Parts: sequence; C-alpha cells; structure tokens
Amino acid sequence: MSNFIISCGGTGGHFSPGIAIGQALMRQGHKVVFIISQKKIDSILAEKYPEYKFYKAPGIAFSKSPIALAKFAFTQMRSLMFSIKLLTQENCDVAISFGGFNSLGLALAAKIRSIPVVLHEANHKVGNATRKLSYIANRVYIPSGVELRRRKNNLVKYAGYPVREEIQAIQKSQAKEFFGFKNHENVLLVFGGSQGSLPINNWVAENAQYLLNKKISILCIGGENSNNLQNMKVVDENSLEHNLINIPFCNNMAEALSLCEVTIARAGAGSIAEIARCKVPSILIPYPYAADNHQLENAKYVERFGAAILVEQRNLDTLTKEIEDLFFNDSLKESIVKNLSIIDNLNDISKIVEDLTNIAQENFYG
Repeated sequence: MSNFIISCGGTGGHFSPGIAIGQALMRQGHKVVFIISQKKIDSILAEKYPEYKFYKAPGIAFSKSPIALAKFAFTQMRSLMFSIKLLTQENCDVAISFGGFNSLGLALAAKIRSIPVVLHEANHKVGNATRKLSYIANRVYIPSGVELRRRKNNLVKYAGYPVREEIQAIQKSQAKEFFGFKNHENVLLVFGGSQGSLPINNWVAENAQYLLNKKISILCIGGENSNNLQNMKVVDENSLEHNLINIPFCNNMAEALSLCEVTIARAGAGSIAEIARCKVPSILIPYPYAADNHQLENAKYVERFGAAILVEQRNLDTLTKEIEDLFFNDSLKESIVKNLSIIDNLNDISKIVEDLTNIAQENFYG
C-alpha cells in the first residue's frame, strides 16, 4: 500500500473533495494524511473527522499589495520548508493538491523531493494555481470539456468532483427533525457557501415574511454575516407553523440537503456536486467576484444539462418568482432531479483512485 498527502485547505470547496479522495484511498488500504490551512473554517471542518490526521501549514492568500505580497512570499517559504519535512516524515509516495494558496508549498516540496505531484481542478474554468502548478505536475484532473492549454502528453485526465462518502440523501422526515422543523413544513434551503453570503442573507431578510405566508419554510445557513437574521414563525389558517430557522454554519450538509424541496446556493463546484448527489432542485446564484468568474461557468454548465436554474446576483429581484415557479411545479422538479443524476454520475471517483494507485506504484522519475 502507498502513502498519500493531500493538501485541501483554505475553503470548503477545497476541503471537501480532498476528504472524499482520502476516504476512497483509505478504503483501498492506503495511508492518507491531510494538509489544511490555519484558517478557522478549516479547523471547524476538520472537527468532523477526528480519526484523520491533519497538519496545519503556514500560508496566506495571494495579494498584489506590497505588504501583503511580502507576507505571502514569507509564509509560502515557511510552507515549503514545512512540506519538505512532512514529506519525509510521512514517507510520501504521491502529493495531491486541490488548489488555493495552500497548494504551492506542497507542490514545490514534492517536486524538489522527486515525488509525483497531482492536481485537481474542480471548476469549469481552470484556476490560477492549477495553471501555474501544472508546469511541474505529473497529473492534472479537470472537468470534462475544460481545456488546459499546452501541456505535456498524458498529463490531463478528465474527472468530476469527488463527493464525501457521508453526503447521501436521508429520509426527509428525519432531516426535518434534525433541524427542528415539523413534518408538514415544506422547506427552502438557502446557503451561500462555507462562509455565507451577505447579499443572499439580505434577500432572505427582505423576503422571508412573504415566503412564510406562502407556506414555504426556510433554513438559512448564513455564515458569520447572518447574525442579524432573526428566526421567524408564521401560523397559517389551519394553525400550522411555518418557520425561518437561521444557523451560521452547518457541518451536516446531507441532512440539510435532504430536508428541502428546493435549495438556493452559490455555484461553487462542491455545492453543485453535493446538490447533485442528494438530487435537490436548485437555483444557483454565482458569486460574481470569484476568480475568473468561475462560478458563473459552473452554473452555466449545470444549466445546460437542465439540472438547475441560474439567477445572477444582479437579478436577485427576480428570485422570489423563480422560487415560486419551481417550488410548486412538481413536473419541473422531477425533470431537474432526473438530470441531476447525469451530473452525479460524472462525479464517480473510482477512476481517480485507480489512477492515483498506479501513479504511486510507477516510477515517474526513473
């Protein structure tokens, strides 16, 4: 069996696929350790997996301002030295990176140590880290239909987004009970990524009363920006409650996705993959300031499959109508669910695991 180090820190979108690949490799008997960042979000996410070994690497995000750039360079040098030591300590056979500022130190250290470097790009527009590090990589996994220009032969393989093994739909009644909803409530799930979204939270605050009056209950996972979003309750003509429940963070996304009829979400690759796994009709609102506007590309890709509805943030004034049109249209929801199965099938990770096993066993530097 082989030893893998996976760098997957910085955001939930990097963390989740790293965990998924690690889980699949460990099921095959391989040893896996994880590198995460020193950000609070990584520590919170890692708490769910006390049985796994996590290392916190130095590093901050890239910035063009002189002071921040100097800090970035300094922490990346520390990350490089940290990674060189860790590769030796863990007797690493393959180093895997899921992008972000946490990926540079490990990739360079592995190259120096002549250890195969593997990259995974989740989005439908290749990120800057993947583009730059692909020059030293031995394998790059990218989504089908995405291009990575001018690279050596056999570098690129097409692969979907690895989904953690615990992300599976459960009974709706069980999921509602987990979050405190009654069984009669039909729930709209709203979440803006691992750190929340202020514009989406503001939209919830402005429209919650209207939706509750329409007998649409709401679970909002609002992040740190949702402290001012108060829980609400409306009692209908039949004396039945319809609730808005706001929570700042959720480490139980399988339950959250299982309780709802429809979800509103950002268009991160991880959110889309988990929505597809749980077969939830969704309205995707891409984060307009994401690097290279990659969330818009992600949403357009899923929309072409008929597997989601795309609403850009500048058009939030149309969102309430879109929700009503989808929420109470069973045939449309059924069509979207059917098409989500196609998206989910593309996220099969068995071929990635097989390929990683082969990489670990081959002599890439012979």
